[in-house]
Amino acid sequence: MFSSQQLIKATAAASAGSGGVGGAIDLYKFLRQVSNSVATRGVTSSAAEATTTTTAIPKQSSQASSSEFNFSDSVSHNSPLPAHGCCSSESESKLKSESAHDVNTSKQFVRNLLQQRSQDIQRFIHTQRNVDSAKSTSHLNHQQQQQTTKFAMSSLAAEPLQAEISSSDGSNNSTAATGTDGTSCHEAVSSPDKKPCFNTGLADILQFMELIGNLKHTKRTGWVLRDVNDCESISGHMYRMSMLTFLLDGSEGLNQIRCMELALVHDLAESLVGDITPFCGVSKDEKRAMELKAMEDICKLIEPRGKRIMELFEEYENAQSAESRFVKDLDRLDMVMQAFEYEKRDNCLLKHQEFFDSTEGKFNHPFVKKLVNEIYEQRDLLAKAKGATPPPAIVVPRMELTTPTNLTNGHGSSS
Repeated sequence: MFSSQQLIKATAAASAGSGGVGGAIDLYKFLRQVSNSVATRGVTSSAAEATTTTTAIPKQSSQASSSEFNFSDSVSHNSPLPAHGCCSSESESKLKSESAHDVNTSKQFVRNLLQQRSQDIQRFIHTQRNVDSAKSTSHLNHQQQQQTTKFAMSSLAAEPLQAEISSSDGSNNSTAATGTDGTSCHEAVSSPDKKPCFNTGLADILQFMELIGNLKHTKRTGWVLRDVNDCESISGHMYRMSMLTFLLDGSEGLNQIRCMELALVHDLAESLVGDITPFCGVSKDEKRAMELKAMEDICKLIEPRGKRIMELFEEYENAQSAESRFVKDLDRLDMVMQAFEYEKRDNCLLKHQEFFDSTEGKFNHPFVKKLVNEIYEQRDLLAKAKGATPPPAIVVPRMELTTPTNLTNGHGSSS
């Protein structure tokens, strides 16, 4: 428990910052007034003893003296001095009794007031501790959230980056690397529901990046064989296909995210084997075997995440899902759109008719069909306006499928 002096100081300090604990200044003035009142009673008692033997104290003077120590109705109710004189001993005894009563009342009032202030201070201190604790907890949670999301920006680079930082600090990589869901590698490996960290090193991930980078600079073979200047790259082709998936609004019953993933993955093998066309003299069997081997080599660089990429590649090649068939439509759509763009750019309308012929009647999705019809209409109008005529038909070699080729999941495709 606090002493009276400590409580007064604490009350004064608290009142400066909080209105709920205030009143220390008033308490200090009150104690000063009590002290002055007691002193005044001592002086009044001496004066009364000196004058009671000769004359009675006037009523008006008695009331004036009484008003000096009747400083607060909340402290005491003083009795007025007698209007007529009495013996000296009775007057002195009465004054002492009243003075003692007033002092006891004042002390009791002060004790009650100090006790109330003590309780207020205790509540104030407790409240401040709770506030400080809440602020500390909030700050800690904010830091933990930042730490969790700091390495969750990329699902491919999160864990290795965190593991490398932990390694530089001399800590264990297996327990410090944080996954995209905020779990450590140790937790992810021990729990079957968690995705484990990469089994490969950073050098393998950099090699994966280089292979993807090849797609930015590898030209599409069809345009190269037709001597198209400044033709598109493989990654440019896949990027526009991926952007076209944003046209889906959910009413078609297709998973838009899955379609985007399929578009991004479907030509990934070409980063190693190149863009193989029917004019390259490679059969479908050989082409699929080459691409499958290339995908295995690519995906093992980012295991176990590479398994997801392989699944998407197989889904596209097998063309069994609605999403894979839609993305195949986007593949053909992008090709005819690109042919039309080159014809307009190079002022050679109808020159690339072979690309239109190779996709004739192969579109399935209603919306894609509408887009293709719009391309045909615009192309025909421009050709008629400029008097363009189509070139002689080009015979496209067939890529024979000598034997059914099954992918990892046991399904093949003849498309």
